[in-house]
Amino acid sequence: MRGWADPRLYGLLASISFTTPGAAGAFLQPVGEGVAILTTSFADAHKAYDSLGRLVAAPSYHKLETQLYAEYGLLDELTLVAETNYLRFRGSDAQKQAAQLAVLIEQAKSRTPLHLPPGVGEGARYAGPGSQSLGARVKLLQLGPAIVSAQASLRAAVGEGRKFLDMSEHVQGDGRLQIGWPVELLGMPGFSEIVVGYRSAGQNGAEVRAEATAGLRPLDSVLLLAQGFAYFTPWASGSAFTASHRLQLSAVYDVTREVAVQIGARAALRGVNDSSERGLIGALWYRF
Repeated sequence: MRGWADPRLYGLLASISFTTPGAAGAFLQPVGEGVAILTTSFADAHKAYDSLGRLVAAPSYHKLETQLYAEYGLLDELTLVAETNYLRFRGSDAQKQAAQLAVLIEQAKSRTPLHLPPGVGEGARYAGPGSQSLGARVKLLQLGPAIVSAQASLRAAVGEGRKFLDMSEHVQGDGRLQIGWPVELLGMPGFSEIVVGYRSAGQNGAEVRAEATAGLRPLDSVLLLAQGFAYFTPWASGSAFTASHRLQLSAVYDVTREVAVQIGARAALRGVNDSSERGLIGALWYRF
């Protein structure tokens, strides 16, 4: 069993994605070994980017996600990946009193008994299963120390959950091409990784996605990560066009050879028809 400092794990440690953590790095798991990652994130938004990319006031929301992600090396050049998560979403109640008053006024005008139905004026609410995904990553070639791989996954959501995710249908496909390579900066070992991909059935249509990750180990037990995530909908009509650019900074600490913990923060940098979301993440990693 390898420790967390193994260079082949650097790409895996980049796998906690801003939008869909199940999309992992270019590196593969050795046969018979794997990792399970339990992540909880808290995020909210009080503004959004409009169709011209301007930051404007928007209905606020709060979101909590808990995700279990796993990888397992089935063959030398084939790694299985799977994910399941739970989502809790709460929209703003800013208009609650006004909406309730409007209902009561209408009832008074019609001389019906005054009664407030449950949920009047409340923001959107959801608590339940989020998305589940299953896929595989294969190594395409190795160029010196760099590894090029491809990954394909199917994502699914049940019931109302997809309305609060980046899914316009209950089933979604995700494919990506990934390259990762080791680096060294001021004597600190690390890695870099670039990912380009395609995802079907986003809220505003099919998406082209890109990710860039850099990681450095200032100490044998500490990995610092900087990750950028972007996507856009090139085939969407003008009013439905969406673009997003987000940043996540985090640190991973190796508690033991098998266990690590991660803490970090994330924020939207720019966007078009996208929320200005900010949040915190925490994760527990276990190698087996």
